[in-house]
Amino acid sequence: MKRLPTKSLLRFRTVSKAWKSLIDSSRFVVDYSVNHTHQHHLLVRYSPPIGLGQKYVSIVDDEIFPEHKCSLPDPASEGVGLTIVGSCQGLFCIYTISSGEYGRSLIYTASIWNPSIRKSVAIDVSQVSHVLDPDSDIVFGFGVCPHTSDPKLVKVNFRKSKRNLDTITFTPWQVEVYTLSSQVWRSIPTINQPRNSVQLLWDHVVIDGLIYWLAIDGRTTGFPGYNMIVSFDMTSEKFMEVSLPATLANAHDRRVVISKLKESLVTVELVREAKKRVYGVWMMEDGVPNSFTKLFTINLLDQFCFSHNGKHENIPLIASVQASRESRWRRNNSV
Repeated sequence: MKRLPTKSLLRFRTVSKAWKSLIDSSRFVVDYSVNHTHQHHLLVRYSPPIGLGQKYVSIVDDEIFPEHKCSLPDPASEGVGLTIVGSCQGLFCIYTISSGEYGRSLIYTASIWNPSIRKSVAIDVSQVSHVLDPDSDIVFGFGVCPHTSDPKLVKVNFRKSKRNLDTITFTPWQVEVYTLSSQVWRSIPTINQPRNSVQLLWDHVVIDGLIYWLAIDGRTTGFPGYNMIVSFDMTSEKFMEVSLPATLANAHDRRVVISKLKESLVTVELVREAKKRVYGVWMMEDGVPNSFTKLFTINLLDQFCFSHNGKHENIPLIASVQASRESRWRRNNSV
């Protein structure tokens, strides 16, 4: 059954309850993905000409992509506020806010969506404390546990610190984990959490069974604090703090984001200088925490344009990208 094409597999789900349960199981979904090379899906965001808000649509990236358009599942397609939490092993996690009955309340829902088989599971996250406490915030992380092949949604609720306060009191995190197999939320003990002064940001990536968030710690330096990374092991369900190089940790005047390159954790810093932007790319070596190496630097002019043939001397070509010593290191190490 794992070798069947997707359309045939969808038909087999309707044969019996036993087959439907098997095909819908997280273990089967992962094993099926391993045996099949799926085409890449593009998740496209656009603003419709009529109406408010933005829409999302999944499109297969091939030569006849308009014929493979797939809309978001309900209730994600009906939400007034929509955020892509993350993706892992072909699954998307979407967080939506929609109006309740008569518009008197808000409904908070997360959806785990498999665009290949056009199936989704809705998860109720309405009981979040930031709805009642304006000083609290909530951050999600999504991934698939490599040990159990079970999709997990991690919800971290913490109290935001305020500026211009003589005394800052940090409260413990409230962490809950939802597994698709159990379909229930359960709490994580505070003993497995970072210190209370650490506040997670929405940016996160999943690598080798670990969820990595960009975070800020305001414990010693006050605001705006310094940058760091927090990881969550989806097998042991323990958090760990990852220190960044000093130039990134103290980057108050620049933007720092995280990503992944060839299944390695990467941080990108953006520094704005006179008439140009400078990007620095750092990689964590061999998955070892606190071992970041700068790969290369990119200088990008704010104003640039294209020339079709390069003959127009008064029109500059695309902004020059200057390779530094780090880029040569990258080439020599086949990165």
